[in-house]
Amino acid sequence: MRKTKGKSLGRTIMTAMTALVVVTLIVVSVFMALSIRSMQSTLVEYNGKLGDRAGEISSTSMEAEVTDRLMQTVQGKAAIVDSGFGHFKATVELLATDAMYLYEHADEFGRIKIDEPSAENDGKLVVHMTHSRNTDMSSPKVLDEAGLLGNEQNTLISAHAGNPAMAKCYIATESGLMIEADRNSSDKLNEDGSVAFYEVSERPWYYETKEAGATHFTNITPEASGKRIGMMCGSPIMNDGRFMGVACAGMYLDDVDEIVNSTELGANGIACIVNNQGQLLFSSDKSGTLTITKETADFDLRESDNKELASLVSDALNGKEECRLIKYNDESYYVAFANMETVGWAFILMLPEKTVMASTERIMEEISLITDETENATTDSFRAMMMYVLVIGLIALCIAAGTAFYMSRMIVAPVRELTEKVSEIQGDNLDFEWEKKTEDEIQTLAESFQSMTERMKRYIEEVTKITAEKERIGAELNVATQIQADMLPRIFPPFPERSEFDIYATMTPAKEVGGDFYDFFLIDDDHIGLVMADVSGKGVPAALFMVIAKTLIKNRALMGGSPSEVLAYANDQLCEGNEAELFVTVWMAIIEISTGKGVAANAGHEHPVIRRKDGAYELIVYRHSPAVATMEGIPFKQHDFELNPGDTLFVYTDGVPEATNASNELYGTDRMLEALNKEPDADAKKLLENVKASVDAFVGEAPQFDDLTMLCMQYMGNSQGKESEARG
Repeated sequence: MRKTKGKSLGRTIMTAMTALVVVTLIVVSVFMALSIRSMQSTLVEYNGKLGDRAGEISSTSMEAEVTDRLMQTVQGKAAIVDSGFGHFKATVELLATDAMYLYEHADEFGRIKIDEPSAENDGKLVVHMTHSRNTDMSSPKVLDEAGLLGNEQNTLISAHAGNPAMAKCYIATESGLMIEADRNSSDKLNEDGSVAFYEVSERPWYYETKEAGATHFTNITPEASGKRIGMMCGSPIMNDGRFMGVACAGMYLDDVDEIVNSTELGANGIACIVNNQGQLLFSSDKSGTLTITKETADFDLRESDNKELASLVSDALNGKEECRLIKYNDESYYVAFANMETVGWAFILMLPEKTVMASTERIMEEISLITDETENATTDSFRAMMMYVLVIGLIALCIAAGTAFYMSRMIVAPVRELTEKVSEIQGDNLDFEWEKKTEDEIQTLAESFQSMTERMKRYIEEVTKITAEKERIGAELNVATQIQADMLPRIFPPFPERSEFDIYATMTPAKEVGGDFYDFFLIDDDHIGLVMADVSGKGVPAALFMVIAKTLIKNRALMGGSPSEVLAYANDQLCEGNEAELFVTVWMAIIEISTGKGVAANAGHEHPVIRRKDGAYELIVYRHSPAVATMEGIPFKQHDFELNPGDTLFVYTDGVPEATNASNELYGTDRMLEALNKEPDADAKKLLENVKASVDAFVGEAPQFDDLTMLCMQYMGNSQGKESEARG
């Protein structure tokens, strides 16, 4: 706040106005009495309005504070629970990774025997081995596998001891072996003391993980005693593409239950957790829809009659995090929710609206009391004022003339001049100058106006610069989009003089520039190269990486060599200086035009689709090599294939099968094949148009998240050459 220079304008106005009011009261004392009464009524009225407004502001502020705290609390709780699941998942994946390393390097490890369960070890954390009824323990292969997995003993013990919530951890194999670390050895024995068989293939954690092909959490289940509940997490063990078994661990959920029930929300607040099936797992609610009973345990809350609750649960499981007001048990509740990414669950907190507004109601009661007291005090004060007006009226008459002259010269004139100068500030005219030296608040106000106009000028200049820069960046992005489009072959047919094949390709970027690219080029008169690739990431970085990758692959292919050699060269070049750690998935093929024989290499890309003459389009599935630019010096596998006259080859990027609609559903390869087979005999351009139309119809109004790139080659072959060969 700026200090007033010299004399105080407030004191000047107070002195002049006091004299003027006194004179005026003497002349119009009767009218002043009526005015005072009117002022009294107005003050009472505005006191009431002030109270109402204060209540509204209090309600708004309280709601904002409560919703903010609810969101912070639910996000914190969700993060704590999800962190526990994440640590548990990482432990299980470590067990699977360790086992896969043993299988891959079996010749480098000795064989260690693991003992059977013994009642003497009850209460001790030990590792023991059991097996299924059909396991042949006399088989040298089974015994060798059991000895190899004996090297896992220390890892299992460390994993179990390092996680207090862990009930047990084990490794189960396709051969029926079960290597387990826990403290309940006698549970694995029959009544006669013999070792009980354990059928791992019948356990949900085993066959569900095997079917998922990835780390998998089972549903919550109670332990045998029924006192505690837990869940299992399994991770597949693979060796050279073959499923060997599952690394798994059981986790007690006591801490999760404690986190839910210890959340402080007051007497009527509710905390709960919903799984990815919309079912209640934990809840502090003791009555109502969110109470866990035998009837509600398996109920999907997304199908609840309470549409607001059903919509909220659905949004929470879809990853949304927000706070909203809903009806629950005939009451209004503020509800905040957050997602737990590791298991796909949601943490929900609910607080009654009446609890939030209780403080506001107390404030309104206090304001009402103060308003009544103010009205009574005002009435008494105004009565006394009436008496004072009559007494001082005669005195004020003597000084009225002098006061009016003083106000005109010292106050009114500078204020009028300031008003005129301020009114001139409009449109493009932002100039303001004040030369009068009043040495009071008027001069301070004038200087503030002058400072304000100078800041406005600077602000307009900055906005003008920023706007110009934004337009420049937009223009450059448009140029980049055109440059990228020009790099891809876009003239069709590309080789009109060649009748042996027909090619058509399209690329629709998700942003101004994209990371997908396709390419096709004649290596010589009898060989054509085809490339379909997808750079990780989006936007300008991916586009720059795409330009380099495309150039390297094409230039190396034109020098000669197989697809695997071309990709190996491009991989080593792209790994140099790749600080952004970008990579590119590539499908590349070189086809001998005269015979249709080809060689293809797939570096982490989508499976190609082939249609044989008069047949249907089908996925050609085989094992991939790693993506290009992930690691220097890695080899790339390739395989031979052959196109016969009438065959069609279709390749694409993951933007096709992973196109997502508003319900977060994937388009998938099944729909893609259905679109291709809609008109299987259509030309290459029509085939791509059918797939694009099918994707657009599926996605609807949902935004495009990834580049959409496709290439189709129809092979007609050299029919004249083949007929001559047959006659010869």
